[in-house]
Amino acid sequence: MVASSLKNRSVLVVRPLREQDAFLALLEQSEADVTYTPIMRIEPIDETQSIENLILILDQFDKAIFISANAAELGLEWVDEYWPMLPVGLELFAVGQQTAQIFSQYGYPVFCPQNQQNTEGLLELEQLQKLDGKAVVIFRGGGGRQTLGETLEQRGAKVSYCELYNRVIESGSLERARQQAKTTGCLIAHSGELLQAMADPENLLVPLVVPSNRVAAMAQDMGYQSIVVADNALPESMYRAVEGYFKTAENV
Repeated sequence: MVASSLKNRSVLVVRPLREQDAFLALLEQSEADVTYTPIMRIEPIDETQSIENLILILDQFDKAIFISANAAELGLEWVDEYWPMLPVGLELFAVGQQTAQIFSQYGYPVFCPQNQQNTEGLLELEQLQKLDGKAVVIFRGGGGRQTLGETLEQRGAKVSYCELYNRVIESGSLERARQQAKTTGCLIAHSGELLQAMADPENLLVPLVVPSNRVAAMAQDMGYQSIVVADNALPESMYRAVEGYFKTAENV
């Protein structure tokens, strides 16, 4: 049973809508006063020929990396449609446990970081260290970070990208969320892109919970005064960070 230390505490969540959102479920079970205003939507790419072309040559890759749950949900549908059995020798990687869970629906084995569940943690995996002559495909959204691909290329890999979706900021929802942030007890931003979208000089005193040191550094540069960093982006970790913030605030 989830502790109720967040009862009646106001929190604002702005990440994109997910069919089953374990983090929101935890907040609701705790009886927090949750405002959920997704300011971004995920749009699958309409022009799919480039995706199909890449999926058809999946057997030419040594490793396939899925950089988000959205990338796994969309990308594995393509893989399953064209490859009833995975190409021999192809290793699959997920950025974290939430993404890795999607692979279990297909019975695919997958490597993922256990502690630091992000790009930086992925790059620590032993299987991604020595990549001379290896072909790697990264499944991701359009305009994603370049850190992963650039680092893999430095390690000798030939990197290709399969872009499956775009992230679209909803202007109406964004304006509403910025207004809601003025009165919330805690703003929860799951990514740097969401944080940047929410940027408003009037909201820099709002307590902020983020999933990584990278996003926290962005928040500091933007001028946020109160930042709590979760261990990772898993629902339980983000929940503990929110709970920890309010417990600390009570004792100040």
